[in-house]
Amino acid sequence: MRRILLAAMLCLLPVLAHAEKSLELWTFIDPAGDSPRSKALAQIISAFEQQNPDVKIKPTIFAWNQINLAFMKAAQAGKVPDVTMLNSGRIQRVVAANFLKPLDDYLDKTGQRSDYILMPNAIGADKKIYGVPYEVRALGFLYRSDLVEKTGMGKPRNLTELVASAKKMQELQGPTFVGVGIGFDPKQDSAEKFYIPAVVALGGKLLKPDGSADFVSPQAIRVMNYIHDLVQKDKVMPLDVGLTGPDQVRTLDEAGRVGYYFQGSHWLLTLRGKIPQGAKMDFMPVPLLDSDGVQPVFVEGWNLGIPAAAKEPDLAWKLVSYWTSPDVQIMQAKVAGYLPMRKSAAAKVDPNAPDTAHIKPLLEVIGSNAMNFKWPLNTDALQESLGVAITNVMADKQKPEEALREAEKSYNSMRAY
Repeated sequence: MRRILLAAMLCLLPVLAHAEKSLELWTFIDPAGDSPRSKALAQIISAFEQQNPDVKIKPTIFAWNQINLAFMKAAQAGKVPDVTMLNSGRIQRVVAANFLKPLDDYLDKTGQRSDYILMPNAIGADKKIYGVPYEVRALGFLYRSDLVEKTGMGKPRNLTELVASAKKMQELQGPTFVGVGIGFDPKQDSAEKFYIPAVVALGGKLLKPDGSADFVSPQAIRVMNYIHDLVQKDKVMPLDVGLTGPDQVRTLDEAGRVGYYFQGSHWLLTLRGKIPQGAKMDFMPVPLLDSDGVQPVFVEGWNLGIPAAAKEPDLAWKLVSYWTSPDVQIMQAKVAGYLPMRKSAAAKVDPNAPDTAHIKPLLEVIGSNAMNFKWPLNTDALQESLGVAITNVMADKQKPEEALREAEKSYNSMRAY
């Protein structure tokens, strides 16, 4: 009997020696999809598993605008993944709740901490780092450069010229063409990404020192009037387009029906592969409202965070370290159009290749002209309250000051939650 038991144990040894570890990744990108971003993620997972044959990455997919909230709820319940994506505009709330593990020791051990481009919202009040971005992007306009050429007007130098360019495009393309596409659905994110930078660029403030709303200002009213006129006066953006979200506007853009689509630079390569044959698309930062020049650029990225209660934190960091390595950053730039978050990788991206030519100029703009704004813990409340005000003004339901006064009350009632 002992011999039988011994033989059985010896047979199990190879199995035990190669026992597979599971690493759970929460992501808003489906690695089984066919978009450039999906293909880049699939390549990362495959390469990491090949390098670590005893590890299996198990992705759980959430909607991009739900993953932060889902993680907060999971952390409160004590049921967390090993690694999670977290949006840079909302990670501060997760950091403040102490749901993430500080990454400083890991970063210090790399000996290359200064090479990482880190997002301010991922740095806690204790000055520790709680998230490392796997990509960075700028917000601006994905525009039909072929139509800009046809108008003979050149690339817009300010937002007033952008409206004139959009009108000319509509004349050339016909009644179903949308000159400007910005989806201001309050439940999504264009209020925080278009409206707030425009107000800040004019010198306006949105929050008081105590964190309460300070929405009504001459600068805010000017931006509100500009958005209103896109719909009601200049008629370069149909109301139904303005009331939708960025994802819905993108469907029109893929069909070649939008002149200036407000979105992140990371969508450039995807949309170039979807727009009609013969159409051309490029990216430009948002210009100033009246004078020539570029607004301070809204910069965001998706962070990789390791939960404080993660079962495999060291293995999780191994994945994060690989994902953010210079070689992988260069691959992502080529495949998905991401801006690298490692300085050494950014220096190696080919500035002349069509798919990466936009990267160096954008990084230079970000380095010299990134928007400086202290985001509150509850960015969702800020987005929703301002989004409702914008949609009411666009629809001629309220004047800008009245809408902003109501938005102040709404934000102040929600911001603590």
